[in-house]
Amino acid sequence: MKRREFLEAVVGDRGPQSAQGVGDSPRGTRPLVRTTSGIEPYTGGWSTEQTSHLLRRTIFGPRRAEILLVTSGPLSSAVGTLLADQPDPEEPKGPAGVSWVDAVYDTNYGQNEGTYRNYLKAWWLGLMVQQGISIREKMVLFWHNHFANEATEIRDARSVYRQNALFRRMALGNFKQLVKEITLDPAMLVYLNGYLNRGGGNNVPDENYARELLELFTIGKGPQIAEGNYTHYTETDVKAAARVLTGYRVTGSPRDRNYLNQPLGPLFDPARHDATNKQFSPAFQNTVITGKTAENGATEVDDLLTMIFAQPETARHLCRKLYRWFVYYDIDDQVEQNVIAPLAQIMIDSGYEVKPVLDVLLKSAHFFDENNIGCFIKTPMDLVAGSVRQFPSTSFPDLSLWQNYALANSFRATGANLQMNLFDPPDVAGWKAFYQNPDFYQSWINTATLPSRGGFTDSLVNGVRAGTTRFSIDVLAFIKTLPDPADPFKLLDDLASEVSPIALTPNQKDYLMYSVLGLTHTAEYEWTQRWNTYLQSPTTQNTNDVLPPLNTLIKFMLRMAEFQLA
Repeated sequence: MKRREFLEAVVGDRGPQSAQGVGDSPRGTRPLVRTTSGIEPYTGGWSTEQTSHLLRRTIFGPRRAEILLVTSGPLSSAVGTLLADQPDPEEPKGPAGVSWVDAVYDTNYGQNEGTYRNYLKAWWLGLMVQQGISIREKMVLFWHNHFANEATEIRDARSVYRQNALFRRMALGNFKQLVKEITLDPAMLVYLNGYLNRGGGNNVPDENYARELLELFTIGKGPQIAEGNYTHYTETDVKAAARVLTGYRVTGSPRDRNYLNQPLGPLFDPARHDATNKQFSPAFQNTVITGKTAENGATEVDDLLTMIFAQPETARHLCRKLYRWFVYYDIDDQVEQNVIAPLAQIMIDSGYEVKPVLDVLLKSAHFFDENNIGCFIKTPMDLVAGSVRQFPSTSFPDLSLWQNYALANSFRATGANLQMNLFDPPDVAGWKAFYQNPDFYQSWINTATLPSRGGFTDSLVNGVRAGTTRFSIDVLAFIKTLPDPADPFKLLDDLASEVSPIALTPNQKDYLMYSVLGLTHTAEYEWTQRWNTYLQSPTTQNTNDVLPPLNTLIKFMLRMAEFQLA
């Protein structure tokens, strides 16, 4: 069972009275076949259907004005805007707006670390909501999933923030350089025991980071060829890589207390480094990394990465992950040949730069293939941050995060309840939706999360209060942005394009008009009179003639299965 079939199965054939959606869905009318298109430039139509697809995949909750703006220019300009450099955001703060990111770890900091961590999570959600037309926050989340760390295990909000800032700075940069920096990143050194990896004498090197570096972060396993050995690396390679990576400590960290009073950062300790030669397997052409002494031992990391990045599979492994993040989870032989292989060659030819790969992918015929539109079940952050961002409101997007910490934290908690807890993925492999065969994206939806998704979108219409701030969708302001809300038929068409990446059927629209909006078959244009009367004189009575049915309509449409797709 794949793609839209899954949500159809969840909704079932319970007909138009279904709480989650409406029967007679178009999902069964489009054959679930994969495409043979590749990375050749897209030359098809350029309308709001295509621009909505592009923005749904690359930003959280594209707004109507942004879709229209992007549609007014060519595809090349749209992708150029998405991939453009962005200024650094304001750093996170704590209660009363006090900065802590450069604090020395002491008793006071330690007692407040959990509070700072929660502010950090709310800060990131705020950046998602307040972003412009930029792919950056989607890429920061991609790297966070790729190099997954759990803040609750690290227990130092400063190092967790610095890792997030690293992902933001390198979001579209050089993959090889990012791997080197993440290898020496304080949060990673703590999370995967790099600071405990000690060689020499009778010490047995800690293999934690070396294993994940090969299995998850760079080259990937490939088919298994023997117990513990894979096509792309063997147990011998894990052990050798672990010896290369010996000798690193973390200064200023509560987990490495010998250097607690120093600034936070990595430290190479030659006395803890294994300076002997490291022999790798035929998977790496029997490479030998020459052991080095004293401070030169730190340069063995460069030799290790040069060896790993000389393997073409390293580029292919990352391109598959980018594909699953931005396009679709199923990588069949056609996709491997027509998309992954040529994208990987672009990456290799550019010296492992990420931006050229995304530039080609997002302009490709494959990306805009009809089979790749509306086949992606929204992540919890696409649902939560995207919904908050997409629809106009009178509060959160217009105020600073620090005035809205309680509200941002409430939304962050909703995402966590829907199985996407920012800064705390389930384990080092990241969220299962991007790797767990055969479920992939379907893992976001179950008997608990589906009704919770509907409850969340209901609350956005009804109003959410946290602390002293209240958030709600300004339904009337939203409807006024549509081209012709006085015409009930055009109103439904435009709303459908706002909430669904795939077309609704005539039966669905009839149900929305006559059963949800409450019009009769002989008096559809009664709505025109009611709406125009409200516009001319927005009294309480006239407002009450249009707002309650519109609230009901929006809540219902945000509960439809189609709204869960991107």
